Amino acid sequence: MTKSLGKYELLEVLGRGSMGVVYKALDPRIGKLAAIKTMNQKILGNPDLQERFFREGAILGQLQHRNIINVYNVGADGDNYYIAMEYLEGISLDKLVKKEGRLKPVRALELVKQVCDGVYAAHKQSIIHRDIKPANIFITGDDYVKVLDFGVASFQNSQLTNSGVLLGTINYMAPEQITGVKVDYRSDIFSIGVILYELLSGTNPFLGRNISQTMVRLVNENPKPIPAIPRRLQHILDQALEKERERRYRSCKLMASDIEMVLRSEELDEIPYELEDEESRENLLQKMIGLRIDVIKSAIKNEDFEQAEELIGQLKRVDRGKENARELTHMLERARRAHQEKALFVEQLTQETLAKANEHMSSRHYVAAIELCDKVLKMKPGHLDARVIRATSLTKLERFVEEARKRMPRNEKPSV
Repeated sequence: MTKSLGKYELLEVLGRGSMGVVYKALDPRIGKLAAIKTMNQKILGNPDLQERFFREGAILGQLQHRNIINVYNVGADGDNYYIAMEYLEGISLDKLVKKEGRLKPVRALELVKQVCDGVYAAHKQSIIHRDIKPANIFITGDDYVKVLDFGVASFQNSQLTNSGVLLGTINYMAPEQITGVKVDYRSDIFSIGVILYELLSGTNPFLGRNISQTMVRLVNENPKPIPAIPRRLQHILDQALEKERERRYRSCKLMASDIEMVLRSEELDEIPYELEDEESRENLLQKMIGLRIDVIKSAIKNEDFEQAEELIGQLKRVDRGKENARELTHMLERARRAHQEKALFVEQLTQETLAKANEHMSSRHYVAAIELCDKVLKMKPGHLDARVIRATSLTKLERFVEEARKRMPRNEKPSV
């Protein structure tokens, strides 16, 4: 085994695959462990596989989320290309299922909610994973989830995936991946639904005797309902596993929200689901409505208006009197107006502040210009004009100080 790769000392082999070898490694300068994924030398002559390897590094480099594996850097040592990632201790979800079989509903939901959170972070960056499966989900010792392997991921608007090549793992594919329709983020949601079904039931809902039968089931057959699970949980599965993607969850965030509601409802452990008397069913319904209202109010408070609107629509279907839905709709409208007014005020203040900053820069009052730009960046992080004026002012200030030092007698020190 090669003793080192770039700045890393290779300690042991963690795994081997068609793309290359994964090593446990150490960065000796800071004493930090890493996982090093190397490129198989045979891939060097295959442009498609090379692209897949480097795509994973490029995509993961853009994603910073607690439920997505972190990439430290992509590098090369001679002809040896590698991706350095965080080193994880634990077990992949597929191995966990083989070891423990069907998981308890609470644990299954807690794990899948974290998967939703991580995948949603990728979707917000317009990145579709396209190969969500248990082998690409890692569970640390404290049940922390990390989504792995973005090697076949694509960007939402990319044209690179229209070649008709079937990418992903058949058992967890969405129907549109098999039929050749261009995928979007809802394909990942279907795959997450398959995983949730498998964790709850112990079996893959579409697995056939061979690949052809599995593909037919994925495209044409609905999975059998899982016995003895709450109706709300069955609804989550049904919506995630819709054949028509327009009827699936609109986002992983909404699916995670529904999972959170079930986890908070005590329905999994304490409430018998098939309730015979009307009073018990009504009490359960009101409890679920109350939880839904809390989630909606939280979404409005956090200015997540799209999620709030979607949840209000769901509430209308179960809230018979519609009073709660109407009140929340008014609350949402007020919050939107306040948000728009605030945004208008901030924009006006931003333009006025930047105009003053520009004047200060033109008058060589660089420190004042930088301070004003900092105020703008506090209100609107990443504002391009503020960053440009600030960078220009800082460069000119540094140049001014350097020129002043050159003109100063050698035995004097500049005052700060």
